[in-house]
Amino acid sequence: FTLVELLVVIAILVVVLAALLPVFSRLSEASNRAREMAAVRSLMIAWQQYAQDSSGAVLPGYRSGLPAYDAQRRPIAAQTIGSTANRWVWRLAPYIGHDFNVLYLGEHERMLRELELTDYSNYLYQTSVFPSFGLNSVWVGGDENFGGYNTAFLNLYGKFYVTRLGEISRPAELVVFGRARGQDSLPGGDMSELTEGYFRIRSPSFNTRVWADAYSADDAASCGNLSARNGGAVVTGFADGHTEERTPETLDDMRLWSNGATSKDWTLTPAGGGCSPHERHASRGPRSRGAWRSCRRS
Repeated sequence: FTLVELLVVIAILVVVLAALLPVFSRLSEASNRAREMAAVRSLMIAWQQYAQDSSGAVLPGYRSGLPAYDAQRRPIAAQTIGSTANRWVWRLAPYIGHDFNVLYLGEHERMLRELELTDYSNYLYQTSVFPSFGLNSVWVGGDENFGGYNTAFLNLYGKFYVTRLGEISRPAELVVFGRARGQDSLPGGDMSELTEGYFRIRSPSFNTRVWADAYSADDAASCGNLSARNGGAVVTGFADGHTEERTPETLDDMRLWSNGATSKDWTLTPAGGGCSPHERHASRGPRSRGAWRSCRRS
């Protein structure tokens, strides 16, 4: 080959590779999405089996005082800090056969394998914090960090979260799990960086608006810790067991998050009810019990 011929061949190869790279990227993205869809289906089956074995009671989202055990049936709380056992992960683990390939994808899967052999207590903790899918724990199962199981809070707001399958009025429209992300606290990580995976996903509103106006790839809290990677969609599991890919924009609807929500911009208000901003404006006045009930939802 002459130098000119070699340069021509190299130029052709560069053009071909440039054309193929987007194809390879799409294939990789499609493969990751397919794996995530399969994982969340398995997760939803486990979630439903837990409820069946608990006489219809759904998996608590975040609650202290409940037992949780590792694969050898050793108490979690005795081996690491107490908050590890408070999270839902280790209570659901027996229903996936402690096969964390369902819960942990990518970098976390590799990291957990190493920690299990080198730092077991940290392995238990990291496992509880960074599953690839987060639970809608505020509205499904209850979350102590957001008024769940708190008598004073429940007296003020009423029982706003579901604790039994029979309480769910629209199972095909109630988000249970979604692809999640959080701030990095992995071994050697930087707390200012994002990491794929987090145990809790937040709804667009609680008693006030929670989400930002738009999804930000650099801010985990912008859309309630949801992760819209692999094509800009969130792999989501619903209470009836089906799974979908939803964009953050289509998930910005409180009727998909709260069993009692009646409008897209619904928020929790005292006396167990909820209002949209328009309804709250219309019901302004002395905060008597009757005034709060004017926004109450069945």
